[in-house]
Amino acid sequence: MTRLPSPSIPFGLALALALASAMLWNAPLRAQDEEPEPQPQPEANANANADAEAPAGAEEGAKVSFLKDVAPILVESCVGCHNPKKAESRYDLTSFAALAKGGAMGEGIMLEPGDPDLSYFVELIRPEGAPRMPYKADPLPEDKRMIIERWVAEGAEYDGEDPEADWVALVNASRKVVIPDSYPYPMPITALAFAPSGDRVIVSGYHELNTYAIADGSLVRREPGVAERVYDIAYSPDGSRLATAAGNPGLSGEATLWTVGEDGVLSDPKTLVEAGDAVFCVAFSPDGKRLAVGGADRTIRVFDVESGERLAEVEDHADWVLDVTFSPDGSRLATASRDKTSKLFDANSYESLVTFPGHGETVYCVGFSGDGKTVFSGGGDARIRNWNPDEDAKQVREIGGFGGPVFDLKVFADGQSLAACGSDTVVRLFNPADGAQKHAMQGHGDWVYRLAVSPDGSCLASGCWDGTVKIWNVADGALKSTLIAAPGHSAEAEAEAEAADAQ
Repeated sequence: MTRLPSPSIPFGLALALALASAMLWNAPLRAQDEEPEPQPQPEANANANADAEAPAGAEEGAKVSFLKDVAPILVESCVGCHNPKKAESRYDLTSFAALAKGGAMGEGIMLEPGDPDLSYFVELIRPEGAPRMPYKADPLPEDKRMIIERWVAEGAEYDGEDPEADWVALVNASRKVVIPDSYPYPMPITALAFAPSGDRVIVSGYHELNTYAIADGSLVRREPGVAERVYDIAYSPDGSRLATAAGNPGLSGEATLWTVGEDGVLSDPKTLVEAGDAVFCVAFSPDGKRLAVGGADRTIRVFDVESGERLAEVEDHADWVLDVTFSPDGSRLATASRDKTSKLFDANSYESLVTFPGHGETVYCVGFSGDGKTVFSGGGDARIRNWNPDEDAKQVREIGGFGGPVFDLKVFADGQSLAACGSDTVVRLFNPADGAQKHAMQGHGDWVYRLAVSPDGSCLASGCWDGTVKIWNVADGALKSTLIAAPGHSAEAEAEAEAADAQ
């Protein structure tokens, strides 16, 4: 089977986010940034190989548009390090007013309309710039740099309505998205959930959610309307709502709440969070009345599900929030973060109660024991650590035996089983009471990112980097079925493509 290239990044940090961003990583998250995307390029970049004097999106001789031609370049190459949350050199590039104003290097010197040579912004992006931007990255291709220089030479005009507006959001909203009828190859599974009926799974796709029948692996439904990469999917306890966490690394993120209708059809999407970077996790409270959201902006947000009202916004982590979950009684909230900690919060006052720093590496996943008294967290140290928040986060035990980072864990509703997966391709089932391993389920050929437990607890689904989803029988660890989560794609088609490539 043709396999997407695994990243060669060291395991010290988190996945090279989420998948070709301007940000640097040093360990894997739930998705990778190095896979090619199965779609045509957005219109703004369609003419990337055009002559430098004829920028993408503009006819030769036409005036360069900031929003259409310049802004997409800045979103792709600059905003990851120059945004309100991470404004390197105190320079924010998410609005035209902020771009023109400048930062620590001085105000009013960035743009000299009509003269690129006197514009400090242009000087920084030229090959001889000091320091050259993008910093410690490849220089801008000449055609893109010349688009910016030509825009400045033509007067550096802003063609939007409000110079203070977040043009990053405007650019992302205007991108044309074409979802292929047939995927040219399977995509990594970065989000996965069982449908409330238990006979289907819903998985991440390219700007869509795809539902498959477990019995025969057939594609039941495709639901477009989500951001490029979906990182988490959660059904409410009664199955009437579905929440998604998604985004485009370094560019945008969103948390969306859907109504689940007859036969599982999604409708009435309500966007709860719009962010300048990816949103990674969502979790319903046990009563289904609240939704917790976490992402790359380090913020934990909690919403009222019925009204969409934001109930709380907490910034306590120093880096990405990668997972979030409520305790079984809904009184506490636990999180996992790239800042190498897991934290516990009061789910009523939203005050921080205790921090567990025991992993010493990125913490990817978190869950409560069945009685809610202890917390399980999994991380880049290839360990699951069980700790007691009521005893100053004292570690109760650790569960080892993993060959690399632990990306996901799930505690079953009855509290009798704990499932975990990671980079060593094995799906494991443990007794959470003593950490003893029940089953080691082998069969995946690459990193396993996501797990889901069926509503009745009899089956476990695992989603892999290679685009496969496997369904396991919990009682004996036996493999029940495997499906390729790629619309229009089949193993036979992949074999034919591989043979053609070889020739």
